[in-house]
Amino acid sequence: MFTKCPKCQKTHPLTLEQLRASRGILRCNGCSETFDALELICETESEAVSSTITQLPWNQENSRTSIHWRKGLIFGLLFFIGQLVYFEGYTFSQNPTFRPVLEKTCAQLNCRLPAYKNLDEFTVLHGSLSELPDHAHLFKVVISNQAAFTQTYPNITLTLLDYTGKPFTHRVFRAEEYLPKDSVTAPVMIPDATTEISLKIATPETKVGGHTFELTY
Repeated sequence: MFTKCPKCQKTHPLTLEQLRASRGILRCNGCSETFDALELICETESEAVSSTITQLPWNQENSRTSIHWRKGLIFGLLFFIGQLVYFEGYTFSQNPTFRPVLEKTCAQLNCRLPAYKNLDEFTVLHGSLSELPDHAHLFKVVISNQAAFTQTYPNITLTLLDYTGKPFTHRVFRAEEYLPKDSVTAPVMIPDATTEISLKIATPETKVGGHTFELTY
């Protein structure tokens, strides 16, 4: 019997005693490579010279196991990504770092991201409350979207104070309440857009001594 070194292709004669003693593992006396003699075992030297490595039954089983393992790994990775998107997808969509990549991906997949909302990227340029001749009040605020993305208009929470500085009433105005009617269909602000909002406040029973307001979602 003969076998061949898979590294240097040198043929080696074999005996059953050698195989039993080494359990089929030989060291090539040409290149010192350690290899499995059974992978290229042949009856004649000429067969060994022309032989190539074939998959033995136990190696085929290992190959199938490896394929199943890779499939399981891919499935597990896809499942993990799915779980991540399900539980953290909204958080990622609101992150300015990930948002551009997600927008490009959604454009290709024809999907829609949740609206971008970040109050820290709104700038209040002006806010005032003045009394009108009919004793009603006019509240004005000018806001600017400093985000790199289109944002939905925020809510405006207006609180009226008496002359002692104590709040006596407040109200939350939503976008559909303070925007012009033709804007309600698309209540969003594009990047760097500036909007002036005016709200007429009915005459309250308590004299107005001041006010506070904040943008909310």
